Amino acid sequence: MNLKILTPLIFALSGLSSPLLAQGSLDSVQTPNVTANFRVLNNAQIERLDASVERALQWLATQQKSDGSFKTIEIGQPGVTAFCVMAFLAQGKTPSDSEFGPAISKAIDFICAQQKRNGLVSTVAPNTVPIPRVPLAQHEQNLPAVYNHAIASLALSEAYGQCEPEQAEKVAGVIERAVAATLEMQSWRKQRSDRGGWRYLGKPYAEDSDLSITGWQLMFLRSARNAGFDVPEKNIEHAVTYIEKCFQKRSGSFSYCAQYRASVSRAMAGAGVLAMAHAGKHKTGMATRASDWILTRDFTRFNHEPACQVSWQEDRYNYGVFLCTQAMYQQGGHYWQQFYPPVVDAIIGAQQADGSWPAEPADEEYSNCYTTALCVLSLSVSDQLLPIFQR
Repeated sequence: MNLKILTPLIFALSGLSSPLLAQGSLDSVQTPNVTANFRVLNNAQIERLDASVERALQWLATQQKSDGSFKTIEIGQPGVTAFCVMAFLAQGKTPSDSEFGPAISKAIDFICAQQKRNGLVSTVAPNTVPIPRVPLAQHEQNLPAVYNHAIASLALSEAYGQCEPEQAEKVAGVIERAVAATLEMQSWRKQRSDRGGWRYLGKPYAEDSDLSITGWQLMFLRSARNAGFDVPEKNIEHAVTYIEKCFQKRSGSFSYCAQYRASVSRAMAGAGVLAMAHAGKHKTGMATRASDWILTRDFTRFNHEPACQVSWQEDRYNYGVFLCTQAMYQQGGHYWQQFYPPVVDAIIGAQQADGSWPAEPADEEYSNCYTTALCVLSLSVSDQLLPIFQR
């Protein structure tokens, strides 16, 4: 395993103001120590997990196209490719890795090439400056663009410190423009209940916010700031404030939107707790109650999607298990001990003979690459090799 991992701690200790100065500053950084409190699998389970992940990475490598992307529909790019990149990074595979390095590097180049003139990192997105807010009917195909932008930009900022200098310089430029686009979209929110958040591009969505997209934009901003890019602290604070508004006292968890009674799902619970953890609020009432709520949910039936509180939204399994796994690791203690082992059994038990995981019905169009990448990321949590998810 290549452990050339440049964590946010390196930037903090080095005192570097420009992220470009950090390239190649250290040859190797050891994986953060995982305390006994977080070792909840026995040796046999760990061996089974490692074998499962290795098979998954081998399969993912066969799904890369000649342009560097990983198989999915056009409106899922480069988000799905970004998830695949992070799956490799989460297992200590970097652009300099002897086996997977060329594939990772090529995928990073593909993601960079998807950026529009307005800073959006999305294959299907408007290319005009500034980013347009037009009626939804005119740009319905652009709905996933803000998701793609946040997830792809996050992958780039997580990979940035591990790229070779020439590629790192290109990635840095993309990240800087992506940060500007994210901050621009955040400024659109004028209603008090929606300030600090993000949602889709098309009206009426361009003026309100939701927790799902806001969580990804917040992760990207935090990751970019950790890597040395200029991200105002106030914008991060405003995003956290919006997420806190999404907490529902009655249900004891986080909902999809703050401005009206929306669904409470496994994914939104995980997104809320994870955001609280990133803000240093692990033990607040919101985080604790939502973590308790997560422990009451069933994750043992792979790809099972229980109905949400509103009929128009499904509670997607893989999206939910990924966010909840990250969240419960951040919470630690009995939350992690009770949550993780049965989730590992459920995920590994559903792995197919070729190393992939089947897509759930609601997300079949995004391909098995999407599902498999999320499963690898869920199984890789305790390895702590992606800086944004380190505890």
